[in-house]
Amino acid sequence: MNLTELEQKYNIQYPEIYRQLAENNMLDWGVSGSNWYRDTFPKLKENPPLLLFGYDIEIWNDQKLVETSIDEMEDEEDYRNIHPDYQFIPFAQNGAGDLYAFQFDLQKNGEVPITFIPHDDQEAELLAGNFQNFIFRQLLESVTEIDEDSMFYEEDEEDLKQNLFNQLKTHEPYLTAKQTEILHTIYQRDIFEYTYTVPSGSSFQTEGLVTFDEVEEILNQQISFEQLNRRFNYTESPKL
Repeated sequence: MNLTELEQKYNIQYPEIYRQLAENNMLDWGVSGSNWYRDTFPKLKENPPLLLFGYDIEIWNDQKLVETSIDEMEDEEDYRNIHPDYQFIPFAQNGAGDLYAFQFDLQKNGEVPITFIPHDDQEAELLAGNFQNFIFRQLLESVTEIDEDSMFYEEDEEDLKQNLFNQLKTHEPYLTAKQTEILHTIYQRDIFEYTYTVPSGSSFQTEGLVTFDEVEEILNQQISFEQLNRRFNYTESPKL
């Protein structure tokens, strides 16, 4: 991906950490296709690129994907009807087509918040105050629920540990020492079953290396900023 061309076209400046990731080929997941898991994944898992084992996220390494997504959001006929005062620059998506984006209209002192933009809801959500904290959050949340269909699980729990620690090794340069320490401690745990109660009051059983409640506590301590988890209607002016 040519970040300089994107910066010039959209009058932005990507965070330095994102530039470092691009320069170190950490945004490259290889060529996608029906044989990706068989041919490409076995090589990538030894030195995982950015969030290879994140939760339902696909990092973009194609300038055209970024440009197409921005053009769609800026189109007056786009179904999302995003207010023009927002400046979203997507860098990833999930399987449902929801976007992860830099929100440059909130940039402050070189820090660019990361926002989640759903495809079927007019409410976006601020996930982190900067890209480093977004990476940490993703690595943490990816192990709240683990089953045999998880990509990093493969054959057994031994594979799980190997894949997680391989990923932590390649991601450590982009995290704080404290964030690395927290992840290292959690990744050493055995998978356990727990009950999670959602805000509506209903509960469900799941299993992982960390509970949702513990993740929330860690995030509030480690990546807190005044707008963390704030939801907002992106069809309305941010000044309202």
